[in-house]
Amino acid sequence: MKFDFGEVLTRAAQITWKYKTLWIAGIVMSLISFISAPISLALNPSFSSLTDPSEVNRQLPFILLANGLILLLTILSIPVYAFGMSVPSLGTVQLETGIERVNLGGLIRGVLPYFWRILGIVLLVWGGTFLVMMIFMACIGFVSIFTLGIGALCMFPVFLLFIPLAILVYAVMEQGVAAVFVDNLSVSSALQRAWELVKKNLGVMVLLSVIIYLGSAIVGMIISIPVMIPMFGFIFNLGSEPDVQSFERLSRTMILWMLAFSPFYAVFQGILLTFMQSMWTLTYMRLTRSTQPSQLLPVEATS
Repeated sequence: MKFDFGEVLTRAAQITWKYKTLWIAGIVMSLISFISAPISLALNPSFSSLTDPSEVNRQLPFILLANGLILLLTILSIPVYAFGMSVPSLGTVQLETGIERVNLGGLIRGVLPYFWRILGIVLLVWGGTFLVMMIFMACIGFVSIFTLGIGALCMFPVFLLFIPLAILVYAVMEQGVAAVFVDNLSVSSALQRAWELVKKNLGVMVLLSVIIYLGSAIVGMIISIPVMIPMFGFIFNLGSEPDVQSFERLSRTMILWMLAFSPFYAVFQGILLTFMQSMWTLTYMRLTRSTQPSQLLPVEATS
């Protein structure tokens, strides 16, 4: 089957730019994830005490508190991410099935019947990927012990293979999410459908993943450069013997700089998430030639 990349890219860009309501979920999700860095800088004294290790031991409770809050935010970010990616996905389905306007309240209500299935897909894919990576890293550590590190070097090419595999696994997850919204499938049925679709259209999925992830990574790096300005200034002005005060000033500057920059970065992430989810949803709909909305598609999402 011939897949028109240009048509999907153009349509996703049109949806992203015209329906700015779809950005909001990504903006909220980005702001929550962005909080972890200032928390770490504010509460973790190890950053400002590199020249005095004993200070870290004295302030160990603050280190544990910072790491605990970051872990809590990480756990909370998983359902937030699942919900955030669902809003533009559902919005794309509705727009492609004849609804001319969408609003945030209708989309939030519309996502609710699908949310636990979307969260289940995300947890299965992320949890499975994490487990495989941990097993692989444990094997590398075990081999390194008995080969004095040589085994780890030999395993490095195998580690590189995880990059394209992870991309394809993520494509399966995205197509599974689209299957839930478009065809109203269960978690297992959606993942099975997504796996079959990825296998059948491997070239399309690889090229689409490269376009989406490589493009977003490049743009994201460019957008993130202003956040690193204080760090660059610190490095250029750093004397031969850095002191605690220098690190403390850098820490305070980085916190303020991140807080000031976070709204702009959050908007960028909202736009990017909308475009990515629209692309994946449109890809599923084009490859499966789905033209009918799922049975639970809510009519109150129109405005």
